[in-house]
Amino acid sequence: MAYHDRDLAPETETVALMNDQTTGIGKRAAAERPFRRKAALRAEAAAPRVEKVMSPSKPMPLPEPEVVASLPATLPEPWERLRATPLGLGRRQVGQMPLVNLHRSDPAAKAFDVLRTRLLQTLKARGWRRIGIVAPTRGCGASFTAVNLALSIARVPDSRTVLLDMNMRDPGLAGALGLGAPGDMRALLRGDVSYLDHLTRCSGTLAVGLGAGVAGDASELLQAPASAEVLDLIQDELNPDVVICDLPAILAHDDLAAFLPRLDGVLLVADGTQTTADQIRRCQQVIGDTTPLLGVILNRGRGTGAENYAL
Repeated sequence: MAYHDRDLAPETETVALMNDQTTGIGKRAAAERPFRRKAALRAEAAAPRVEKVMSPSKPMPLPEPEVVASLPATLPEPWERLRATPLGLGRRQVGQMPLVNLHRSDPAAKAFDVLRTRLLQTLKARGWRRIGIVAPTRGCGASFTAVNLALSIARVPDSRTVLLDMNMRDPGLAGALGLGAPGDMRALLRGDVSYLDHLTRCSGTLAVGLGAGVAGDASELLQAPASAEVLDLIQDELNPDVVICDLPAILAHDDLAAFLPRLDGVLLVADGTQTTADQIRRCQQVIGDTTPLLGVILNRGRGTGAENYAL
């Protein structure tokens, strides 16, 4: 049955009509779809083909070698770093200063040993280490006493003694010990030269600081702050039991008066043939009460030597 009014058409026919229309549309879409795929394939074939070139893979960086900090070699202690020069005691020449090491049976050698023992006991009891050895006038035997006392102390096992030639008016320790001086004491006391280069280690228990040449400004050098710093450095780093300083005559120069603040004590050497009581009194006045006078040593006395000193 045909109906001119679609709204009046039965519901089933309306559905059929819609299916026909839908089916027609689907047929057209299906017919067109293969052509689109072919066109796309033709376009892909016509397009230039770009091949991807794989970049070579970068090599993995090698691990950096581990840097191990090498520790510096341990330096020996300052005492061992001093230049070693043994004393030439077996090659004594005529006119050289007599040394007790060569005459162990001599009464003077025994007297120095007794003096050594009493001095070490006094210094240890009071915590002192630096002493000056002086005389009223030149030629009384201050250098002789300083050298032989240092040699006597150096025979004590496991001890350390430093002997310094602070007599820049007339240095004589180098000649007494038969050693050459590396230079004058001025450079050392000013700090121009290290004590490690200037001092000489004569044995495991004795080191010496020798001087050559006369210094006209000795008094100024001895009281300068630089000399105090050098002496303190020597004492701190070498750690000696005793530092013996040989100094010029008290009544001839003001070197001792300038150097007194650097000393813990003073030993006064008198000559039995020329020193007077008045000279000893004048020396005591110069030394004063600030620095202790440890004793008076009588050189060239009438006795056997054992009684020629007092501490």
